[in-house]
Amino acid sequence: MTADGMAPVTPPAVADDKIRQAHAAFRSWLFETALPAWGDAGCDGTADDPARWGAQEHLALDGRPARPGFKRMRVQARQLYAFTRAALYGWPGGAERARGIYRFMLSGLRADGGWVSRLTPEGAVLDRTADLYDLAFILFALSWYARLDRSGEPVRLARRTVAWLRATMATGNGGFLNTLPRTDGPRQQNPHMHLLEAALALFETTGDDADAALAHDLVELFRTCLFDERAGTLGEFFTESWQPVSGLDGTLVEPGHQYEWVWLLHEYGRLTGRTLPGHARSLFAFGRRHGVDPDTGLVRDVLTRDGAIVRGCARLWAQTEALRAEIVTHGPQADNGAQIVRIVDNLLGPYFTGCPAGTWNDQLDAAGHPVGDKIPASSFYHIVAGYAELDRLVNEARPGA
Repeated sequence: MTADGMAPVTPPAVADDKIRQAHAAFRSWLFETALPAWGDAGCDGTADDPARWGAQEHLALDGRPARPGFKRMRVQARQLYAFTRAALYGWPGGAERARGIYRFMLSGLRADGGWVSRLTPEGAVLDRTADLYDLAFILFALSWYARLDRSGEPVRLARRTVAWLRATMATGNGGFLNTLPRTDGPRQQNPHMHLLEAALALFETTGDDADAALAHDLVELFRTCLFDERAGTLGEFFTESWQPVSGLDGTLVEPGHQYEWVWLLHEYGRLTGRTLPGHARSLFAFGRRHGVDPDTGLVRDVLTRDGAIVRGCARLWAQTEALRAEIVTHGPQADNGAQIVRIVDNLLGPYFTGCPAGTWNDQLDAAGHPVGDKIPASSFYHIVAGYAELDRLVNEARPGA
C-alpha cells in the first residue's frame, strides 16, 4: 500500500537522483514548515480544538489570519482534503484538524441534501446558493475524508451529494448548471473538471462501479463538448448548447487546466481502464509548446487557442498541475525528469520564499515578481496534490516498494 492508503500503480519510470532530491526538499518544506503553519494560523479554533470553526479563508501577507467575515465552502473542503491527506501520510496534527473542519462543514449541509456556498466565521449560513464549483470540492473532500473516517458517514454524504446534483442541477444536454438558483453567464468547464476529480476520488475510495458513473459522464462531456479536436485544446467558456462563446472568451485557454486534464485523463485510465491517450497527448503538447516560459519554466496564466499570450503572469496552482502532468507522462521515452525538477525548484524558490514561513506567493507577474494582497488557503490543495504525485513517483520507483 502507498502512504495514502491506496493500492500502488505501476511506476512510470525509475526516478533519478535529482528527482529524489527535489522530492526530499519538497517533503521537508511541506511537513516541517507548511503543515505546522497552516495547522496553527491557518485553522480557526482553540488550543483544545484547533479547527473548531474550520479553516481560515486566507492569511494576510504577514501570515496572520485575515478574517474577511465569510468562509467559502470550497476553501473548507480544500483544507479538509489537505489535512486528511497529511494525516494519511502520518503527520500527527492532520486527523485532529480534519475532524474539526469536517464538523464545521456540516453547518453548510442543507436539509434537501445540497450544500450552501458561504458560512459566517462561526458557521451560520451566509449564502444558500448551491455552486457547482463548491459542490465539486465538497464531494472531493468527503471522498478523501472517508479514507480517514471509516464510519461510513462521509461516503453516505458523498453519494447523497451526487444524487442531489443529478436531481437538481443536471441539464438535458450534458453537464450541470453553474449555480442554483441559476445565474446569467456562460457555462464553464472548470467546475466540471473538478467534479471529475471528485468522482474519481469517490470511485477509488469505494471501489463500487456505480460510483464511477459520474466520472464516465464527465469524460464523455469533455470528449464531445469541451475538447477542441482541431486545436488540441480545452475551452473555458461555452454557450447553453456547449459551443464556445463569442469574442475573446471563446478562444481562451488556460495551460494550468490543460495540464490538469492531462492528469485527470491518466487517472481516469488508471482507475477505470478506459483511456484517451490522444486527447492527453494533445493537451500536454499544447501546454509544453505554448504555456511554459522557456527562460523560467513557469507556466503562464492565459493564452488563446493559437498560443498567443493573453496574461503572462504565473499562478502557483498552474505550476503544481504542470508537475502532476509531467509526472504521469514521465517514462523511458519521455525525457522530462529535468522539467519535473525545474518545477519543484520554482515552487521552492520564488513561490515559497520571500513570504512567511510555510506560506506562499500565490502569483508572479510576467517579470517573476510576487503580486497579490493575500495568501489564499485554497492553494494548499494544489500544493498537497502536486507533492502527492511526486511522492508516488519516487516511492513506487524504489526497489521493493
